[in-house]
Amino acid sequence: MTARRSVLATFAHPDDEVLCAAGTLARCAAQGDEVTLLCATRGEYGPISSESLATPETLAEVREAELRASCGALGVERVDLLGLPDGGVSWAADEQQTLPALVHRIRQLRPRVLLTFGPDGLYGHPDHVAIGELTSDARRLAADPSFVVPEAPELAAYRVPRLFFSVWTGEFVRDMLSALAQAGQHAQLWSLTPEQFPLDATSITASVDVRVVLEQKLRALRSHRTQLKPDHALLLLSDDLAARFLGVEHFHCADGLAGDPLTCG
Repeated sequence: MTARRSVLATFAHPDDEVLCAAGTLARCAAQGDEVTLLCATRGEYGPISSESLATPETLAEVREAELRASCGALGVERVDLLGLPDGGVSWAADEQQTLPALVHRIRQLRPRVLLTFGPDGLYGHPDHVAIGELTSDARRLAADPSFVVPEAPELAAYRVPRLFFSVWTGEFVRDMLSALAQAGQHAQLWSLTPEQFPLDATSITASVDVRVVLEQKLRALRSHRTQLKPDHALLLLSDDLAARFLGVEHFHCADGLAGDPLTCG
């Protein structure tokens, strides 16, 4: 019996999985891959779209539930939280030994593909940048036989064949907001502007058509109710605009190799 391909995604907050790779994760799950998501924080300092949904005291618990509902819609089998503080991934990772923990998971799961944030962090968010750096470092150390994980010294070194970074470009954000404005929808994207997204199309080395799982992706998106005010751009997309702007996901292969997250490894 052929072993199932393992795919591991690591992101910073609940809802990052939707922004970065929801459709890709759903397609991986649909083709029989074993998909695992590691989320660094519970997003306890995020916005609250309505006081009827959460309070500052309950937001972490609510957002974790939203994350699990989102991953359920996508077919993600395993969802684990790393327990780092929202807004403090970089400094807390050293205290909590997050890097060895990630090496442990990589050697345990032996993923063929890793998905995370690149150095841009989509729009420079420090937590995004930090978890991307931790994941890249963990991949390197997991392949080093001299690096021993104290909790699991028996696990052999393992090199993940492919590492992909999620790509959103400033042009993409500008075009989406412009298309909504032309449709009479004055939308916001967490008050982010296109200029805050530093990458352009030259950064894209792989794209995944996810229109076949777009309904799953939209269900996952809508699970994150605390993060989406009524005027949020991703909620206001018509069916046509959702297919146009959410129907393809873009990535940069850190290894400079051909292939996409669905087919390589």
